[in-house]
Amino acid sequence: MTDLEPLKQLEADARKLLAVPWDMDLAERVCVTAEELAEPLNDARHSSLAEAVLGFAAYLSAFADSRVGPVDANRLQLVALLDSVSEQLQRLETSSALDIILPTPDSAEPTPAAVESAAVVAPAVHKAPDPEPAAEAIPPPNTIIFIDPTGRDAGTLGLALEDVGYVVQPLLRLDRQTAQWLARTEVKGLILPAAALDVWDKLLQLDPSLDQARRRIGLFVVSRSDEPRLRLKAGQAGADGFFVLPADVDALAVEIVEVLRDRLDPYRALIIDDDSSMTMVVESVLKRSGMESRVINDPTQALSTLENFVPDVILLDLHMPGLNGLELLSLFRAHPKTAFTPVVLISGDEDQERRFETLTAGGDDYLIKPLRPKHLVAAVTGRAQRSRWLRRALRHTTTPLPPP
Repeated sequence: MTDLEPLKQLEADARKLLAVPWDMDLAERVCVTAEELAEPLNDARHSSLAEAVLGFAAYLSAFADSRVGPVDANRLQLVALLDSVSEQLQRLETSSALDIILPTPDSAEPTPAAVESAAVVAPAVHKAPDPEPAAEAIPPPNTIIFIDPTGRDAGTLGLALEDVGYVVQPLLRLDRQTAQWLARTEVKGLILPAAALDVWDKLLQLDPSLDQARRRIGLFVVSRSDEPRLRLKAGQAGADGFFVLPADVDALAVEIVEVLRDRLDPYRALIIDDDSSMTMVVESVLKRSGMESRVINDPTQALSTLENFVPDVILLDLHMPGLNGLELLSLFRAHPKTAFTPVVLISGDEDQERRFETLTAGGDDYLIKPLRPKHLVAAVTGRAQRSRWLRRALRHTTTPLPPP
């Protein structure tokens, strides 16, 4: 099989699924295959095709375990999503950049072009020296790695973090071998000097496994300068915190611990829409992104849900019977548990005046149906992240933190 054959086979199977009486087993196979193929596409920077494949898989997953299959309207939507996959596939097929590596038996070795690219992008990183001896062992649980070239900052912060059950392991440099070790171990966090951010970015480009590790490791940047450009660079690198040294190490340790604990707790989304097929799709997309969701199809039951589920973000349909989105939004803003919770309104109405009306009423964002998975995940993740930041900022910890 050539690189694109698995994608072509996926399209053929999906067309067959939509052209014949509903086959639940085939639907499940198509779903699983689409999800497996999307990840290497993203790794190879073919995000448009990956997004199209994931969008189709997310919508299909809502019907995959149904014996009767989707109704005609849903089937037409599946056809439209599959057409988008086909369009992106044709664009890729006619381009000259066929450097993707899909999961086929003969694709384990990197291409010569990829090796050459790695040498050009970061020759110093590619030829990095052997890692420090301390980095070769398996770290103890709750380890935080501190890249500290000066050897003067890790000690005091390490003592403060050890008081709450963490172990700080200082390393003098960040190189490719150290990064590969990070990807293999279960460290909880990584503290980088701002000067190492460029090296970190190059390492992420060279090693996809490090990018996967980055999603589970808390990243913190320290600097002796509070320049806005450094804060911006840290934010672009996905840092969970930016700290200016010297600082109150006890307060710094508290903030790092709170961030790490938040990372263990998945983002929570409350989805409110009277259209059950829509909520199934949204819930499926968010679940694949690692989020926890609660679905409400009866808007009059939304407030009672807050007794046992406090969301980081609320997704709220604008047009619903009983209570419409604007009415429910005002109730959320008056409730102590959700007064500051981000609310994203969803509607098929593209009227700008309606958009301004919802934002004026206290909404934080406005998404137009049909929802694109990439945009949905970005909107929810960004709002949920800021919700956690606000909650931490408002929280005043006056007692020592217990061990994790």
